[in-house]
Amino acid sequence: MKILVLQSTESGLYYHRQLVPHRTWMDSGDEFGEDFVAIVEMRHYDKIRELVFKYHFDLVQYSVGLTIPNDFPNLINHFKKVGTKIVLDVDDLYMKRPDVAKAIKACDALTTTSENLQRHYGNYYNKWGYIIENGIDPKEDQWKIYPVKNEEPVFGYLGSTRHEDDLRVMEYDFSTRPLFVVCEEYRNLLNVSHHSLLKTWNEYAWEYNCIDVALAPLVPNKFNQSKSFLKVVESGFKKKAIIVSDTEPYNRHPEFYPVIDRIKVGESWKERIESYTMEEATQRGEELFKLVQPWDVRNLNKRRREIYTEILNK
Repeated sequence: MKILVLQSTESGLYYHRQLVPHRTWMDSGDEFGEDFVAIVEMRHYDKIRELVFKYHFDLVQYSVGLTIPNDFPNLINHFKKVGTKIVLDVDDLYMKRPDVAKAIKACDALTTTSENLQRHYGNYYNKWGYIIENGIDPKEDQWKIYPVKNEEPVFGYLGSTRHEDDLRVMEYDFSTRPLFVVCEEYRNLLNVSHHSLLKTWNEYAWEYNCIDVALAPLVPNKFNQSKSFLKVVESGFKKKAIIVSDTEPYNRHPEFYPVIDRIKVGESWKERIESYTMEEATQRGEELFKLVQPWDVRNLNKRRREIYTEILNK
C-alpha cells in the first residue's frame, strides 16, 4: 500500500490526524512492512508533483484544515484519473462551509473521530465517515513520564485559547489551590498561580509534567460534544488524574467511569477539587495509564490500515 499524506496546518490537527499516525506507520506491525508512506507539506507543490509521477499512490490523505493552492483541483483530477483513492479527514464540526462541502463531495472516503461527527456528515452530505480515534505515540519524548513530587495536588488546564465559557463551568475560585494553565489570558478568570506560554504541537505534552490533576470542563453543546476523547487519553499516557464534565465526549467510554471524575452539568466542582490528595492523584493516574493503552497510535493504526484497505477494495 502506497500512501501520500498532504500536510495541513502547523497545528494539533496535522499532528494528531496526519503526522503521528503515518510517521509511526512502518512500526505498527508486520503487516505494514511492505507499505510506503510519504508525508509532504502542501506548500512544497513541486515535491508533491515529483512524488506523484514517481510512484503510483494507492491512497492520498488530506484534511479540511488544508490551505489549498489554486492548482490543487488539477492534482485531485489526476488522482481520480489514475485511480488513487482520496481520503478526507474531518476532525471537527463544520457548518455551512462551502470549502468543506466541496472537499467532501470530491473525496472517495471520509475519516473522522466520533459517532457524532460521522452522523453529522452522513446526514448533511450523505457521506458516512469511518471512525478513527485520536491516539498518542508514547515513544515520543514529550509523552514520556517524568514523575513530579508536589506537596499537594497541582491542578492544570492545558487547553488553548477561547475556552472561557468552558472554564466558567467549574465556578471555582482557585486562589487557594495551585493551578497551572498554558494561556496567560486565563489568569484573571481563574486566579491562576502559575502559567506558561502556549506550546507548539511537538512540545505541548511537556506541560503535563507540571501537574497532578488535569481539568477538562466543557459546555455541553453540539460543537463540544463532537470532539474526541483526546484529553482523557493524554492525561492517561502521562499518568495524571483528570476531572471532566459529565458530557460527550468524556462520558463516551463507560469503562473509564471508575477512574475519571465526572461532574454533572450544574453541579459544583468545589467538593471534588478540595478533596483530592496526592495519594489519590497518583493512584488514579496509574489506573488511567493502564486503561488508555489501546489508544497507542500503533494500535489505532491497525484499524486505520483495515479502513484504508476497505476503501481501496471498494
